[in-house]
Amino acid sequence: MLKRMEDKVRDLIQNMDYLLYLLLNPFKFKPMPQHIKKILVVELLNYGDLMVITPVLKALKHAYKEAKIDVVIKPGKEEILKRNPNVHACIPYTTFSETKSKLQKESYDLGIMLHPGSFKISLLLLLSNIKYRVGCAKTGITYGKGFFLNKKIFPNNQWQHKIEDNLDVIRAIGITPKDKHLELFPSAAAERKIKTLLKKYKHPWVGISAASAHWTQQWYPEKYAEVITYYTQQNATMFFTGTKEEEQQVGRIISLLPNKENIVDLTGRTTCDELMALIRHLDLLITIDSSATHIASAFDTPVLTLFGPTIPTFWGPTGKNPSYIWKEKEACVGCRRYFCIYKKDHECMKSITPEEVIAKSQALLKK
Repeated sequence: MLKRMEDKVRDLIQNMDYLLYLLLNPFKFKPMPQHIKKILVVELLNYGDLMVITPVLKALKHAYKEAKIDVVIKPGKEEILKRNPNVHACIPYTTFSETKSKLQKESYDLGIMLHPGSFKISLLLLLSNIKYRVGCAKTGITYGKGFFLNKKIFPNNQWQHKIEDNLDVIRAIGITPKDKHLELFPSAAAERKIKTLLKKYKHPWVGISAASAHWTQQWYPEKYAEVITYYTQQNATMFFTGTKEEEQQVGRIISLLPNKENIVDLTGRTTCDELMALIRHLDLLITIDSSATHIASAFDTPVLTLFGPTIPTFWGPTGKNPSYIWKEKEACVGCRRYFCIYKKDHECMKSITPEEVIAKSQALLKK
């Protein structure tokens, strides 16, 4: 897929920003500490973004085996990293001043800024007395670009997965990752609960993650209904997943099903921890571009992801059995917008047919 004008402008701004860093930044002369005992990683975006930083955490722990690694995250997202053996603690970002006060007490040797790569967050790291500050992953056009860093990564303008964007930050300080696989760790309690649930239903267990806050990424209820009807006729058990806020979207799909036997609606009824455990044990997951894709990738659960406005190169599944449908040669795709300038068409998702989804997902089940 060719880069849009917006992409070219972003590349230009990142290149110019790096040049300004080389010319004007007074912090770049500081050498990196020889002894790294405490590391801080900043990732303030959403669930999927947190999942794709797990290879960074593993590589940091491998390079600095005795170091404690803390992660600054959005409040309420602790469950993603709670049991990760490479993480010492998760620190919820509240306000700038409160978070700064917490960080100042810790005396971090190394700060890794992933997202957002902003002036504000780089200032937070400076004022928190972090000895050496590195960043940042690719950012949007309007962000500041981390002026207060000691080491700013050279712009990589090629299109690659977000895992690679994040790993580029630690490559800049000489860390070569050996394992890029995502890692998630559901609790033993969640595992027990999900295993008990699944024992009540027959194989294959097929998950449907259909809901999104962004309508442009949604597929069509009547098309889901065709796919689900096919699988229930094959005696599969279908598990709907999603948050409580997504119950209405899922309800529209279920209302179209002629037979609701073998349908298990877990929308709004699982914690994030339990969702991870559920997807871990599924025989197949069919999903739109969402964090469910990355959960499946972490556990090598066969997954088929439906892409339209977003781009699989950036956010595609990465496990042993990844697959996606993206009509790059047949439709208008990859705009990365939350609205459609051709709203009556929405051809990026509309062009995906139930027959394609059935054929491709069946192939995954046979592997």
